[in-house]
Amino acid sequence: MARDVARAPLYPGLINLWVEDDLTREYLSALWGDDPDVFFLVGGGNEGVRAVVEDARTAGFSNVFGLTDRDFRPTNKPRWNDPGKTFRTFVLPVHEIENYLLDPAALHASRLNNRALTESQIDGHLNAAAARLCWWEACREVIAEVKHRFRDEFVPDPPRTLSSHAEASDHVCKSTWFSKLASECAKTSAPEIEQLLTASHSQALQQIQDATWRVDFAGKEVFHDIGSRICDRTTIRGYSPTALEFDIDLAKDVAASQVASASVPIDLVDLLSALKSRIARTPPAP
Repeated sequence: MARDVARAPLYPGLINLWVEDDLTREYLSALWGDDPDVFFLVGGGNEGVRAVVEDARTAGFSNVFGLTDRDFRPTNKPRWNDPGKTFRTFVLPVHEIENYLLDPAALHASRLNNRALTESQIDGHLNAAAARLCWWEACREVIAEVKHRFRDEFVPDPPRTLSSHAEASDHVCKSTWFSKLASECAKTSAPEIEQLLTASHSQALQQIQDATWRVDFAGKEVFHDIGSRICDRTTIRGYSPTALEFDIDLAKDVAASQVASASVPIDLVDLLSALKSRIARTPPAP
């Protein structure tokens, strides 16, 4: 395994996994039983994870991987076990990690459910919170579509060999992004935005009806909502966590319940299996 010796201490694990935030790290660590093969690092968001994983790949670290929320990108789960090993960053098949925490049974079992809500009541609150988000979700979908139109295939950095006005002009004006810019601007009108919003809202309503919102809606907002409903923190003596600390505590409770009830999300079982299949079964060199 090629390694940058000066930076090797950064990656002491058999599997070194960059994740977006502390909640993801704590939830997966609890869910995977503090697996000694996995060393977690926090990359600070989707783009941050992708950047540091690419940097590690370039530096020759073959046991460094990333995990990101899907957000508005496609998942690459169908290729997680691709023998070609063509990617290092795994993209979840749900909108974000919090979607896996919207588990009524596990939330009901949490020690933080001190309002003693039933599983059925919790499920009702989850669905109600999602239903309130339909227009918000529709707007986010349309914004994501507009970003896709105007950001995808953006002009790359020029080669260092570029040395004239004409070459600089060609690099920008003959790029794929520039060639599609006029057509994208022409079709992105106010009436078209109205049509996209209407279609996205109809889709959101359908997802509420068929329960697929649990995969496609932003799980973070629903998770925050249910956390505020199941727990009265003012009644727990000596417990005054920050909002993030509370979310992490609740996520760890959900993980413990999912492990105990053999209901660990299959996506996350598959993820650990895929990571282990990518690496040699020997510790990295010092």
